[in-house]
Amino acid sequence: MLKVLKRRFIILAVSLMTLTLTIAFSAVNIGVRAAITSNTDELIELLYESGGRFSIFKHSDSVFKNERNNNIMRPETPFETRYYVVYIDQNNTIYQADYSHIALSNLEAINSQIVSIALGGKQRGYYDTYRYGVYETDDGQMIIGIDCSKDLSTANTLTMITFITIISCIIIVMILLIIFSGRVLKPFEENREKQRRFITDAGHELKTPIAIIRSNTEVMEMIDGESKWLKNIKQQTDRMGKLVKDLIELSKMDEQTLSEKEKQRLILSEIVFNSAESFRVVAESKGITLTTDIKPDVAVMGDLEDIVRVIGILIDNAVKYTDDRKKIEVALKTKGKKAILTVSNTCSGLNREEIDKFFDRFYRSDESRSSEKAGYGIGLSMAQMIVQNHKGKISASYSEDEVIIFTVEMGQV
Repeated sequence: MLKVLKRRFIILAVSLMTLTLTIAFSAVNIGVRAAITSNTDELIELLYESGGRFSIFKHSDSVFKNERNNNIMRPETPFETRYYVVYIDQNNTIYQADYSHIALSNLEAINSQIVSIALGGKQRGYYDTYRYGVYETDDGQMIIGIDCSKDLSTANTLTMITFITIISCIIIVMILLIIFSGRVLKPFEENREKQRRFITDAGHELKTPIAIIRSNTEVMEMIDGESKWLKNIKQQTDRMGKLVKDLIELSKMDEQTLSEKEKQRLILSEIVFNSAESFRVVAESKGITLTTDIKPDVAVMGDLEDIVRVIGILIDNAVKYTDDRKKIEVALKTKGKKAILTVSNTCSGLNREEIDKFFDRFYRSDESRSSEKAGYGIGLSMAQMIVQNHKGKISASYSEDEVIIFTVEMGQV
């Protein structure tokens, strides 16, 4: 049990940390790229307003000033900014261009870029590493492109550093959790161990007085004859004895895993059929129709006693809680490499919100509490524990025609 808790704790902690770091670093990266785009658009707008040059700025005390925006300009900005300004006519032909602020090593590529921008019809955007703006003129369009390769390279480097940081943090935290999670969960495991010991000790202590009450009741019956009061005492001591037995068994399952038992290849088809047949007489005596649909030769690895117990719990539960329609179906099928056992029974008026609580220890629905049906709500909890020890899954569902279905999935062999 502690290993399962440690694994779940580590997975949850690492998942939450990964999600937090991803959101935080994504926000930083998105913010950086948004700032690059916003500042570049401001420069494009200033170039447009000044006719394609930074000539509207005046140099005073080594600071460039303008009426529109002081924040994006520095004394070196006009010299650092690599940009081009071109004018194209209605036929998308360049008739005026200023390439003096960019390297002309690949002028053909720049011209191709300008034509593509003109044909694209967008007013703002990125083309390769250039951020561009398109403005309408009397003769056609004015296109301004600013080379953002330096800023985008910095942003890409930040993204790579972010990714490496996230992966490194995940690895470091996972190693630390593996090392120290045992200490974190140790008090919890000690508490569970005390609970198990208490249940086991109390159960063994209760066995003796229950047996004495039972034997004394039988002696009184021999002396005074049978009576409804003595009969009730015997019934209640039998119920109490079964509860104590189940509690001790449940406590043992908490501390015992399947690996500690003898696993063997089991023909599940035969086990399900025999279990269903053993309940048929009881079902028919209550007017219940029990049908089976069992695929032959389905085999699993497991403990025979435990598998029989799970099937018995599910069918016994169906017999107890079927409604006036009195129908139960036991089916065994396969899906891929999975053996799928279903036990279903008609059960009208069930609250769907209770489905997830069925496997909680000592849980019983309000309807079953007010009835005279025997049980203390630990059978399904026991079945769940057995199935989990067999690396399987058990679940419950409620169909539209008011049939409750318990499904057990296990690996085939």
